[in-house]
Amino acid sequence: PFFIAQFLRTLIQNRMLHFSVKSRRWEWDCDVVDMQMISDGVAKLLTTTFSHLPAKVIQAVKIVSCLGSQLEESAVDALNYFLPFDIHAQLQLAVGEGIIEKAGPVYQFTHDIVQQTIYELIPTHERKILHKKIGNNLLVSAGNNNLLHLLATDQINIFCKGRGCNSSDVERLQFIESNVKAAKFAMASSSFIQAQSYIDAGLHLLDGQHWKSRYDLSLDLFEMSASVSCINGDVSKMSTSLDEILSHCRTFDDSLKASS
Repeated sequence: PFFIAQFLRTLIQNRMLHFSVKSRRWEWDCDVVDMQMISDGVAKLLTTTFSHLPAKVIQAVKIVSCLGSQLEESAVDALNYFLPFDIHAQLQLAVGEGIIEKAGPVYQFTHDIVQQTIYELIPTHERKILHKKIGNNLLVSAGNNNLLHLLATDQINIFCKGRGCNSSDVERLQFIESNVKAAKFAMASSSFIQAQSYIDAGLHLLDGQHWKSRYDLSLDLFEMSASVSCINGDVSKMSTSLDEILSHCRTFDDSLKASS
């Protein structure tokens, strides 16, 4: 329905389809319409739609596209803290354009392809910066809301993925602690595959001297890694994590945990 509606709007805006008051019906030139190629599919339709939308609406849907195909209203509320406009108001305009749907407390793109296409309209060099900004602000707003915290951590991990996390030591520590908290919540929910991904992200952010500078944090991460990888049946990762602990543990109790 979205694609049909957008295609018809494009025809009307380009004056290829119009309503004749005289004949009281819609009129079009089949030859001209046939020339309206849609080879670029959704991207072309969205680009045309965006050309008629206010800049704030475009910015709002781009931000939301960074968070997936659907988003809870509570997360949108948290985004308002760092935006110079009311994102709810802008998303309502996007709802009117058929780009996003609103069902109860959930905003949802009309199709996954729409979300992905809008996300790809964000220049590549701006995406990671935007993910970091979203993640940091969601972390501030998360409080005891575990789902919001997971969403924030996912955004931070996208920023840190690839070439590494180009952040200060204070930020890096915050990101590691965020992954530890997310991993523990995932473990409590028996989502052990997800938990391992947060543990791996936290381990990836540790520096070369982490056993000296962040002993307790390092121990916590490797203990969780050993436990979760055992549950997931990853014997190799479990052994590696235990060896790491035994090679750097400072107390007998710490070594006993790894040995038992």
